[in-house]
Amino acid sequence: GYTNMFIDMFNAIEQRKQPNETFYDGYVVNAIIDAAYKSAKTKQWEPVKLDIWRGQTGLTKGSHLVSYDEDHYLIKEEMTHFGTKKLILKNKQTGKISEQII
Repeated sequence: GYTNMFIDMFNAIEQRKQPNETFYDGYVVNAIIDAAYKSAKTKQWEPVKLDIWRGQTGLTKGSHLVSYDEDHYLIKEEMTHFGTKKLILKNKQTGKISEQII
């Protein structure tokens, strides 16, 4: 909570080092909150706008999806309470989610 954050900040000042959370961290958090408020107002996904970015760049979104068959990805496999196996699948072309009991 706030108590630990302030203790860390005052200790960092005394020890002449960076605190765990910096002003840049606050800048990023405020940008995220601004985008969330704008999204609530516009009812659309709003991007987080950062004039200064110190993180990694040039990253691509890796796929975590596992191919189930020619047409579907396997999202989840679970055992139902009545003992059958249920698959949650995503269509590779349309993105539609479906369930299949096997």
